[in-house]
Amino acid sequence: MSITLKQLQHFVAVAHTGQVSRAALRCYVSQPSLTTSLKTLETALKVPLFTRHADGLRLTAQGESFLRHAEHMLSTLEAAVAETRGSASSVTGHVRIAITDTVSEYLLPKVIAAVRRQLPLIAFEPVERNRIEIEQGLRDGEFDLAVVLVSNLSTAADIRRENLLKSPRRLWTSLDHPLVQQKSASLREISALPYVLLDMDEHVETVDRYWSAMKLKPKVVFRTKSIEAVRSLVAQNVGVTILSDLVFRPWSHDGGRIRRTATSTAVPSMDLGLAYRRGATLSEATSAFAGALRLLARTLTRESQFQAMEECGA
Repeated sequence: MSITLKQLQHFVAVAHTGQVSRAALRCYVSQPSLTTSLKTLETALKVPLFTRHADGLRLTAQGESFLRHAEHMLSTLEAAVAETRGSASSVTGHVRIAITDTVSEYLLPKVIAAVRRQLPLIAFEPVERNRIEIEQGLRDGEFDLAVVLVSNLSTAADIRRENLLKSPRRLWTSLDHPLVQQKSASLREISALPYVLLDMDEHVETVDRYWSAMKLKPKVVFRTKSIEAVRSLVAQNVGVTILSDLVFRPWSHDGGRIRRTATSTAVPSMDLGLAYRRGATLSEATSAFAGALRLLARTLTRESQFQAMEECGA
């Protein structure tokens, strides 16, 4: 039995949302049609891809493995279509790009895919550094461009910044957490709960600033540099956390589910953008690279907004 493109798209949508209803909305099909598509795919593969639970669907071990291949196949097809339509640029050159660990953890694969698709003749060299090293590297000409959290950059006049997207920070909880029933939660309410703290890209300093402004402190029960660990611990109700929509995913690798809720207390957004030395003349390759990142940022913003609409409609 052959496997169709639609079946792959439906499978990936369900894997990402954990809900047939949300996946059907995303794929513009009815729920019965999507359910039939999944069952047909599982029959063709002769393995179960999901386990059914009261809160939705979770990937099996075979499903986790197949998801990586399915995403790769869909991405490859998208790239092939874009290249055939002549959207790829003929610009050549080399770009030295600096990134922080947040970008490396979540966005680097998307950046690589977007640049390879749009700028196949440009060679680029990503290097992970902390924010201070990146700023100095831009001054010294070590890097042509940086993709960073511009909300963390210093106010130095010789570093120019360009915002690409603003990603709201919201409360993450397990699906059965009591706060899920509320439209929003205050920092005072959250301060009474066990808290899982992500320690990367100066996030701890940001957390300290907005909690201190309210004269409060989170009750940290675990501190980690792994966002996957954060997802798993939140899904298992070990603690809650406040993180950006940009790094949100409603499921953890071990099959747990996560829900996000707005904070009624003002929490700063996570602002992602470009940084380069003020007054520097950007090469054609660097300018093209920056253009590809602007397009990617618009795509990510639309995806995040669509996912939020799906949650509101759920």
